[in-house]
Amino acid sequence: MKNKIINIVTVCTVVVFGFTGCYKDVVKPKEPYTNNNTPPDTVYFSAQLIPLFAASCISSGCHGGAYDPNLTSGSAYTSLISGGYINTGNPAGSLLYTEVESGSMPIGSTLTSAQKKLILDWIKIGAPNN
Repeated sequence: MKNKIINIVTVCTVVVFGFTGCYKDVVKPKEPYTNNNTPPDTVYFSAQLIPLFAASCISSGCHGGAYDPNLTSGSAYTSLISGGYINTGNPAGSLLYTEVESGSMPIGSTLTSAQKKLILDWIKIGAPNN
């Protein structure tokens, strides 16, 4: 009888400590913005990015229809979105941004930090066609 009680106490102790050792990790999502979690400024695709593309990407003769993505005003948005150049889930990993950030695009020149930030901010706010 004594061994049975010891076995029951041992099992109960193991169960109690076993369950108290289990817990659920709560993983907070990564904050999507920096600088005190301030969202990026609104960026207007047609008013700010199309002129940037025209001056830097189309004028070189590359992305005016000769090479993908076609960045002319009538085709740029569709070409970027459907071509897989934009990843709103990982803005800094978007092909458009990584190409300009690395300096490999535009060929023959580089964008300023402000111009690169403009592209990144546009992707961060969901890449709207505005």
